[in-house]
Amino acid sequence: MKTYGSTDKGLVRKTNQDSYVIAANECGDLFCVVCDGIGGSKGGDVASSTAVRYFSMAFSDTKGFTNEKELFAWLKQNIRKANDEIFTLSTTRVEYRGMGTTMVALLLTKVGNYVINIGDSRCYALFESGHFKQLTEDHTMVQEMLKKHEITEEEAKNHVRRHYITNALGVWNEARFDVFKVKDPVDYFLLCSDGLHGYVEDSVIEKVLKDARLDAKKKQQRLMELSLLAGGLDNITVLLIKMEESEA
Repeated sequence: MKTYGSTDKGLVRKTNQDSYVIAANECGDLFCVVCDGIGGSKGGDVASSTAVRYFSMAFSDTKGFTNEKELFAWLKQNIRKANDEIFTLSTTRVEYRGMGTTMVALLLTKVGNYVINIGDSRCYALFESGHFKQLTEDHTMVQEMLKKHEITEEEAKNHVRRHYITNALGVWNEARFDVFKVKDPVDYFLLCSDGLHGYVEDSVIEKVLKDARLDAKKKQQRLMELSLLAGGLDNITVLLIKMEESEA
């Protein structure tokens, strides 16, 4: 597989609160993580970088997984530990009070490929069949309103509370997370913060990923460019993973 990632503070923000990492363990499994910090410029940066650093070190030390039960246990234990580390900083340091981070991750292992989500950073997939899909569900107030049919999809796009997240790593003493296995063959996985999906329509993202004139590196670069052309109003992180046929 091939991975291409970059992060940018955008055209408005003074600092970049996004962080990402592509970590490998001893047997060649990959853990790709994108985090978008919240809670002020200094706190958000610390929260996202703390999460990325923790998972990079913890995953690099693993020797692989023999079954799904073992993998799920590792995720549960280490998400709890990462949450504890950030939560402790936020409750013991005045300057970090209230900080936290979203997290979206892709775990590519010998026992399967898994997507993990906390907050409103997203994972998309372009399947070998040509089907494009958002794999994660945003943990936001607007998403909850959509599920209750209180607002429409069109109303959600510009809703005044569209950025209100209902789940994050490090904000509370416990973090809930979604995880599921991707069973169908995939050409591309895309992990991103809302600096991309908040300003570039899904239909445009799909068009870029399906553009046969662009290789994987140029697709990733084009998505970054489109975020900046849309105003660059937020920090932007785009991580694109091109799967080989034998790995898909």
